[in-house]
Amino acid sequence: MNKKEDHDQPQSLIQQDALKRLEKVEEEKRQPYKKKKEPINFRSVFMTLLLILVVGMMLIGYFIR
Repeated sequence: MNKKEDHDQPQSLIQQDALKRLEKVEEEKRQPYKKKKEPINFRSVFMTLLLILVVGMMLIGYFIR
């Protein structure tokens, strides 16, 4: 076999798989960034409500005097 015959042969399975994965990666990079929605963190909601309650009690105590 000479070099010309080597180029005429179809690509190996490894090369085909690598090219497919490379195409997928490039396609993902072209897509705009989309922020994933995170589920509601109940601890954060609870702490926010607790903070509002404490600040509200402080303001009520300040104005009642």
